[in-house]
Amino acid sequence: MKRKHTENRNPTKSATETVINVTRGGDWLPPEEFRTIALSAAAAENGLTVNLQAVDHLDASALQILLALAAERKKHGKGLRLANASAALSRWFEYAGGRENLAPQPEV
Repeated sequence: MKRKHTENRNPTKSATETVINVTRGGDWLPPEEFRTIALSAAAAENGLTVNLQAVDHLDASALQILLALAAERKKHGKGLRLANASAALSRWFEYAGGRENLAPQPEV
């Protein structure tokens, strides 16, 4: 997964949700770093969103982390939402069996 360089690599927390921002940019987000960020956000009591804006592909390790994060959240009765995912990424996640572990998408 690639992301734009940002100073804050921790999930953004608010009163109602935690957001992990992942954007395609200059450097590869190492799987270990993504895993650490996901683990720190997995137990969030509020909603959890992974923002995939500008991400055009995920490697197998990133997909595995997303699938595990979604399954862990569901196991504890919590949701995970993928925001700004392209149609291709949404299909890949669905084909990998992750769709049933996602939180319902809010109506617009």
